[in-house]
Order: sequence, then structure tokens, then C-alpha cells
Amino acid sequence: MRTKLGYILLVVASAILFLASCQKEEGLESNATPVVKYVRPTEAAVADSLVASAAMGSTIAIIGEGFSGVNEIWFNDQKAKLNPCYITDKSIIVTVPGSMPDEVTNKMVLKTKKGKECEYSFAVVIPSPSVKSISCEWAKDGSAVTIYGNYFFKDANNQIDVLFPGNLHAEVTSFTTENITCVVPSGALPGTIVVTSLYGKGRSQFTFRDSQGLFINGENTSLWNAWGLSDFGTTGALDGQYIKFEGTTGSWAWPSNSIQLYYARPDRTPIVTTGEVSDYALRFECNCQEWHDTPFLLWFTKTAGTHNVDGADAQYHWRPYLVNGVKTNYVTNGWVTVTLPLKDFIYSKDESENSRVIPGLSDLVDLHGMFFGAADGTYPVKMWLDNMRIVKIK
Repeated sequence: MRTKLGYILLVVASAILFLASCQKEEGLESNATPVVKYVRPTEAAVADSLVASAAMGSTIAIIGEGFSGVNEIWFNDQKAKLNPCYITDKSIIVTVPGSMPDEVTNKMVLKTKKGKECEYSFAVVIPSPSVKSISCEWAKDGSAVTIYGNYFFKDANNQIDVLFPGNLHAEVTSFTTENITCVVPSGALPGTIVVTSLYGKGRSQFTFRDSQGLFINGENTSLWNAWGLSDFGTTGALDGQYIKFEGTTGSWAWPSNSIQLYYARPDRTPIVTTGEVSDYALRFECNCQEWHDTPFLLWFTKTAGTHNVDGADAQYHWRPYLVNGVKTNYVTNGWVTVTLPLKDFIYSKDESENSRVIPGLSDLVDLHGMFFGAADGTYPVKMWLDNMRIVKIK
């Protein structure tokens, strides 16, 4: 009993000492005035370099003293988000805000909990637009698309310019810092889209109407569809004919021929031959009007005359109807572009294996697809695919 009581008293005494220490340290923090000595990058390779400016969204290390009580850092008139784990008395790691300042002061201001301030000359570099993706790479002339990226800041006329291949300016209907809605101009050609703001030009990281690596465009189906799988349509097409999956899915139910895909490459050569599997993705346009359940399995092979879902090939299990783990009815807003990285082809049919890989580019000859797997019931599906291609993403 004495031993237990002694232990309790020891714990209480330790807690009192700890609280007193914290209170003392808090007092020191509260009275300290921060002093910035210099700013440097966080990358180890250039940690010895000093910087007087940084781009929006970049991470920097502020070196000095008296930082323990800092709870605000402002770049121009934009407040940065602070993580207490990255604040010590002599250093702070912080990300420069990515929002556009209303007033450019070229100053960084550190504030403490007790109202102490430190001002330091530091410029925020406003980057040129970053154009990452588009809602539909094969959108038709006159259709509305959304361009995704960052740093889409207005120019002096409160506008932003979008130039499609063919030197054609798009009509911009709305835009924010991270997306632009515009109309594809008549006569647009394949190529690079350029977005221009007050702070420079950004070229798209994708190719509009990209045909490189294209192996299925829905046309000339007799050349690659020897098994007679899939169905095809033209109503509501992007361009010509597309693959049409319309039918009924169920749990582990062998799908009808009309909702399966077997692309048998006519010349038996790989679709792409240079690089690594992880450098590429399967990309296509999709128009889905109904899809509730049952994954769509996709896999590549190089052995002619096989369409075997039970094989050892690495599969991608596509389930866009799952939103935060909850099944919904997957419906797209018309045609959209879908990208499936080849490194994510990892599954067996029943997902008892999830570490398979596509061995090499030489395996990218034939493509297979079917709705197959566990499901909660029987559901209708209506989905169209077009312009299936292998694209480089690295």
C-alpha cells in the first residue's frame, strides 16, 4: 500500500514540476520578440542557399530566434497556415500561401501570441499558370470544357486568355484560381493549350485531341474485334463511332458479349515500346449515364486468342461509382477523360492478390475489359467509351 501511495505521489510531483516548467516556458514564449536572420529552401541539396523570394505554394525554412510564441505569419496580406510541429524557437517551416494578394508589400510579418511583431523583406513570386488537365481531351468544337490547374489569376482587364491549337482564342465563361470553364473554338486542332495571365503563360501538360498511343477509336472494329464482343454506337458521339456497353450487371455473373471488350492488336506489336510501365497510363473518354455496382475489370495480355479473367495478368478494377466508400449511381456530365495509371494494375479477379504488376511494355498488346466481381444485386449499366490510348504521364 505504501509503495502504491509513494508511486502516486511521485507521479503528482512530476506533473506539478512539468506544469511549472510549461508555464515558465510559456512565459518566455509570450515575451520573446522574433528575429529573422535568413530564409532558406527546405530541400537538403540546396539547404545552404539563402533566398529573398519564393513562389506561391513553395515551402521555406525561416531561421532566427524567439519563434516559440509565433502564431501568425503573413506574406503580403495573405496569412499562412502554421503547423506547431514545424515551429521551434530557432526555426519555422512554412508554406507560402497560394492565394493572390490584394496588396503587394514584399514583406513577411511574424506575430506572436502577445502581439510582438517582426517584419522581414521577402517577395512572393506569382507563378505563371499551371495547366494540368481538361475535363475532356477530345471535346467537340462548341462544347464547354473545364481546364484544371493553378495560378489562373486575372489580367489587368479582369480576364484570362485561353488559346487552343490553331491560334484560336476560347470564350471563357468563368474561372477561379484552379479551374477555367470555356468553349472549344470552332476549328480547334490537336496540340497544346496555352493559358495566359498577367504573370505569364502556361502550356498544357496534356495534348488536346491526343492521337499518340491511340489504339481504339471505335472505327474499323472488324480489324481488332475477332470475337465479336462489345456493341457500338454513333448517337451523341465525340467523333464517329464509340464502344457501347449497355446491359445488366450482377454479382459474379458472367457478362453478356455486348458488355465485354477484347481488343486483339492486328499486328501483334506492343502499343508503346519506350520507357517503363510506370511512365504510362491507359486514358480514354467516357460517357456514363448509369452504373451502380460491379467493377469494370481491365487487363493487358500478349498471348493471342485469349480472353481469360482467371489468368495471372495484372488487372485494374475500376469503380467510379464508389464515393468515399459509398456506392452511388455514376453519371458523367457528357464525355469526360479518364486516366488509369498502369502502375495501378495490381489485382487478381477476386482481389485475393493486390500486388501484381504488368511485367513490361511488351505485354501491352491486347486489351480486355468486362464487368465482373462482387455486387449487391443486379443493376442496369449504360456506358460509352472512345479513344482508348496509352499516354506518358511521367
